[in-house]
Amino acid sequence: MRGLIIFLGLLLLLAGGALAGAQYAPIDLSVLDQVHGAKDFVKSQMALYAGGGAAGFGLVLMIIGMATGGKKKEKPAPVRKAAAEPAPRREPEPAPRREPAPQPARAPEPMKARAPEPVREQPRPEPPRTVAPQPKPAMAQAPAPAAAPPSMPPKPQAKPQASSQPPNGADAAPTWTADPRLFNRQRVRDLVSINDAIKAYHAKNGAYPLAKEAGGFLERGKNWIPGLSPDYIRDLPRDPAMSSDKNGPQYVYVSDGANYKLLARQISLVGGTNVEVLGVKFDPSRQNTAENAAFGFWTAAFEKA
Repeated sequence: MRGLIIFLGLLLLLAGGALAGAQYAPIDLSVLDQVHGAKDFVKSQMALYAGGGAAGFGLVLMIIGMATGGKKKEKPAPVRKAAAEPAPRREPEPAPRREPAPQPARAPEPMKARAPEPVREQPRPEPPRTVAPQPKPAMAQAPAPAAAPPSMPPKPQAKPQASSQPPNGADAAPTWTADPRLFNRQRVRDLVSINDAIKAYHAKNGAYPLAKEAGGFLERGKNWIPGLSPDYIRDLPRDPAMSSDKNGPQYVYVSDGANYKLLARQISLVGGTNVEVLGVKFDPSRQNTAENAAFGFWTAAFEKA
């Protein structure tokens, strides 16, 4: 068992170190072109975190295996000392037996007549007594339930404000920046689904869906990526916090047929998670801030489009 733990720890240490080292070492990754998405994954920060975690876990396994190894020393069986044999006991010699002196014979005594025992009278059985049945106590009647007090009329509830109006006056932040933690994970899942559909379209048609200018649902409507729905994706998702404001959050797409770029733009990251860990990249052509960021997928030629 110790050898198996050390062997697994060594495998995890080597594999995790190799995966994390691929982020910095000049390694030829052309062999991964046959595996869809493997090359992008090895160069992503997700691979760095996963490799470092696997290497650390492998090192812990090796330390545990070496620390808990070794055979237990067998304790010698206690030697029992033989008890000293007791000395044989000498039986005392029997004393000479003395015969009793003969006694003179006695004459038999005359038998005495026994007086007859008095005859005891048996007690007569008493006649059974008849017990009069006692009347059962009357059952106590349950008290009648008290009349319920008249119900009070419900208080009218305040109507919620419309999402387009700020909750605390004109200076309040827009509703789509209130809590980005509710949206950023959904945005990453949507972009991954759309990106997979774009790659499937390219594999079949030899080109990406054509869209000369960057735009989304507000500019092109329901099929904001031409020719993608419903053959390659059932419905094109929209940003979960999208509104009619074109300066708000929205998914956009642009392509010349040979290259493409897919982004979620005008996104707030305040209080949210690190979206790069979830598999997307920040747009290098824009100055991303915590209040206004853009992330997604693109080909190398459209990195700064």
